[in-house]
Amino acid sequence: MLDIMKSEFYKVRKSKVTFVTALCLLGITLIEAFAMLYGRFAGGIWREALEGTRGINVYAGFVSGSFFLIFIALFVGGMISNEYTNRTVRQVVSRGASRVQIALGQFIALSTAMTLISLSFAALLSIVTGLCYGFGSISFGRFIMVVIGQIVIIWSYAAITMLIAHFARSGGLSIGLNVMFLLGGEMASSILQFLTKKEYFYTYWIENMQMCAINFDLEAAKQAKFTGILFVIGAICLVLGLVRFKIRDVD
Repeated sequence: MLDIMKSEFYKVRKSKVTFVTALCLLGITLIEAFAMLYGRFAGGIWREALEGTRGINVYAGFVSGSFFLIFIALFVGGMISNEYTNRTVRQVVSRGASRVQIALGQFIALSTAMTLISLSFAALLSIVTGLCYGFGSISFGRFIMVVIGQIVIIWSYAAITMLIAHFARSGGLSIGLNVMFLLGGEMASSILQFLTKKEYFYTYWIENMQMCAINFDLEAAKQAKFTGILFVIGAICLVLGLVRFKIRDVD
């Protein structure tokens, strides 16, 4: 298993998908950092608009929104689908290791890489914001809950993306299904809430739970609840993804 993980980390490090994903997130980070600095030194309406911004809010919010989940889909879905597109998946499964170990090692490597990239840029942006407008106040315990929430968001959606990728076997189709899932699910949850007057359709939609898992202004119990639900969803999708890869034809 350790050899498989080392191999997967090597592929992640050498992949163009990793480079493009990191470059895009870096670009977003630099643009936002420039906006913070410009507002700080330009003054006027720019500074007034950003005055309430705090470093901890920026750090917590870096992994929020559909755009970030799409980046996970691009990275994880792209890496897994490339194995099918390039026909390298057949070589991987012929090495003697079980398919479950191969898929699990790939999932761990991809999720870890996405976590390190994301939280590094989030920390960088929060430092710039904090130096300009202050870091804000949060207890150590709630900060740990935010970090755990961020990690669970990344790993749970990586599991969802892995499941979709093993069904799709195509990078473009995998990403397209993810976008349809996110945008269509958001619309469907809102319509169901409107038609039934039941708030839980939107409350338990993945993007709302994503926001709640990093919202340190919520009650700690509620924040922990949504983080736990995301963890369970990720665990279920991971198991389903492993089973799908185990039984699927790689030819």
